[in-house]
Amino acid sequence: MRARSTGNLPADLTSFVGRRTELIQLKGLLAATRLITLTGTGGIGKTRLARRLASEVRRTFLDGVWLVELADLHQGTLLPQALGSALGVRDESSDPVGTVIDHLRSRRCLLVLDNCEHLTEPCAALVGEVLQAAPWVKIVATSRHVLGVESEQIFPVDPLTHEAADDRPNEAMELFEERASAADPNFRITAGNRATVDAICRRLEGLPLAVELAAANVRTFPPDEILDRLQDPALLTAKEQTRPSRHHTLRAAVEWSYRLCTRQEQRVWEQLSVFAGGFTAEAAHAVCTVVDDNSTITAALKGLVDKSVLRRVDDAGARRARFRMLEPVRQFAADKLAAAPDAEEVRRRHRDYFLALARRSVQDYCSPRDIEWYATTRQEHANLRQALAFSLSDQKEPERAIEMATVLRPFWEQAGTVLEGYDWLRRALDHAPEPTQVRAHGLAAASILGSLLGEDEAARRYRREQVELADRLGWHHPTSPALFAAALEAYADGDVEKALEKSERAVQQGLREGDPGATAEAMALSALYVLILQNDQAEEITRRFVAFAESHGAHMFKAIALYPLGAVHWLKGDVETARRLMREAVRLYQLFDHPGMVAVCVEGLAWSAARTEPDLAAKLLGAARSIWKYSQVLLAEKAVQRVGQEIESQLRRELGDMAFEQQFAAGQELPYADAIDLALGESKQAIRKGKAPVPDAGLTRREREVAALVAAGLTSKEIAAKLVISHRTADAHIEHIRAKLGVRSRAQIARWFSEYAKAHPATEQPHGDPVE
Repeated sequence: MRARSTGNLPADLTSFVGRRTELIQLKGLLAATRLITLTGTGGIGKTRLARRLASEVRRTFLDGVWLVELADLHQGTLLPQALGSALGVRDESSDPVGTVIDHLRSRRCLLVLDNCEHLTEPCAALVGEVLQAAPWVKIVATSRHVLGVESEQIFPVDPLTHEAADDRPNEAMELFEERASAADPNFRITAGNRATVDAICRRLEGLPLAVELAAANVRTFPPDEILDRLQDPALLTAKEQTRPSRHHTLRAAVEWSYRLCTRQEQRVWEQLSVFAGGFTAEAAHAVCTVVDDNSTITAALKGLVDKSVLRRVDDAGARRARFRMLEPVRQFAADKLAAAPDAEEVRRRHRDYFLALARRSVQDYCSPRDIEWYATTRQEHANLRQALAFSLSDQKEPERAIEMATVLRPFWEQAGTVLEGYDWLRRALDHAPEPTQVRAHGLAAASILGSLLGEDEAARRYRREQVELADRLGWHHPTSPALFAAALEAYADGDVEKALEKSERAVQQGLREGDPGATAEAMALSALYVLILQNDQAEEITRRFVAFAESHGAHMFKAIALYPLGAVHWLKGDVETARRLMREAVRLYQLFDHPGMVAVCVEGLAWSAARTEPDLAAKLLGAARSIWKYSQVLLAEKAVQRVGQEIESQLRRELGDMAFEQQFAAGQELPYADAIDLALGESKQAIRKGKAPVPDAGLTRREREVAALVAAGLTSKEIAAKLVISHRTADAHIEHIRAKLGVRSRAQIARWFSEYAKAHPATEQPHGDPVE
């Protein structure tokens, strides 16, 4: 019987932090496959994870676990000798490959080939031969580049978890504390420094090497100063002599990856650094250029993904792939780009691409494409900001900043970012003072956004300048947005009749201009004003608005139109129709994540319930008050305030102050999703519950299993691995649990489950197929 061999795996010099989920997954994969390649960018922790995996499974390999370190081997022809040397095989043959294979042929062992990326072709060839000839050998490789061997199981290594966690540090913070305490034995994460350490780890995106290098500085700087100095290359420099040279600095780790790339891949990597928050392949093709006729952007993107420079971002339901770089990797490329002679042109191409996206607002805002327009624009918000920032420094085409901020006005309004849009537009107008048509349109937009924010004096100034500039330009009729701004000004002055007259003129001008978006916006304003005036034309004007939105297939504008029509029916005493219309509006608003206008509808539904269900009405008023805090829709909030106050007074008289306050407070405590269910009448349970959850809260069996694992302290990734479900599904279960329990944190879920388990001793325990 052959004696057991342990191999040559060295002991760890520092503690291993996190990665419990990955280890569970890797053990399961290793049981089912013979070659696993851990891929990821430099400093992501591939080597540590591979060694930890090998250490935990070594008992299952009779002939041991053998580590082959390849970082310092630069001749692919010497790879067989390096493997033989690690295995203790003497190199006395003219056929080193045959010698190694003969040694491995009957052995049951695990080979760990570390840092294969610069030797991918010879590694792939040797691995293929070993796997064919030695059926009991398994291989774990680490590489920034996939090997491309048949049956290779690729395992991308993610950064450590660095999202905000309830009550306890995430993995990146745990690593920071471990390494910081090695530099300063007195260091601990406390209530006083927790937020700063969390910010450091988020800035470094959980990249283990970066976190370790930052943490080592606690001997010199407190966490606050480390956070301030993260851009200083000297800060992220290792002092330990045991580190590989490529890991002495974060830049050296990334530089190693850079050298492994082709010139085309390097160039595309540099140019991609202009993107913020990720990008699509289409955007990359629009911004990047090739170095020669034999290169393509597609090939470069694929190569950068294979080399772990780019990461594909999974987005459920997305029709196009999206990519991003970790911030330290992007910053390295940005520094390279800054030194390139065409850096400004690359940024201009980026700006032009996203200006084209911004211009879609004009055509898509009031159309069947509005859902996709809104989702795409919201997803590219960071890139739009980047493009606007460049435009504010662009001396060649200064007006582009005004144009971009102006055409994005519908997005600013619907995304709840009116203040941000107003700020961009003011800065753009200051940047390009020339008296042009673009400026005239920008002044009207600035006046509108200013009015919506309650900045009435500034709005007036912008509108006056717009009127004067329009006269200088020879415009014979005010544009629909200019009339819209005039209507808002009249309303701010308290003249609602004049405001209605101006908004109706804006409607007619919008129709003449063939601008459905401007027309619909003006119709929305008219509908609001006839409601305030309780004008005889109220039903006609609101029905016109609904019909216009439906004729253009516009989901957002239909939602906006349904509320005033519902309010007209409520005023007429037709409560059921009012409720039906407002609930339909709420459902449509859910497509756009628009809490401000949802709050308007919830308030309207409270009015509809006031006569017959006063308890429900009081709770809905509380829910609406809570939702308002997520919104900047001041105009709508003020418009419903008067009626809302009258309804509140009526309910206080009927219920009494104490009962009203109890119901109102219960509504305020409802999570957003429960408030929506309450408004839609789809959750009787949401009506019954206030702060305290009911015994089982309507959780499904799977949700109770997830709650048990949350109570046990598992992260979403660990829950996913335990139950053999996706990370996204685990997150969805947790959100459903929060909504049903009416709680906000994992700690509250844990407390609920503890009480539930005591009351239900036969509670199901989590099941799944975890691999030990």
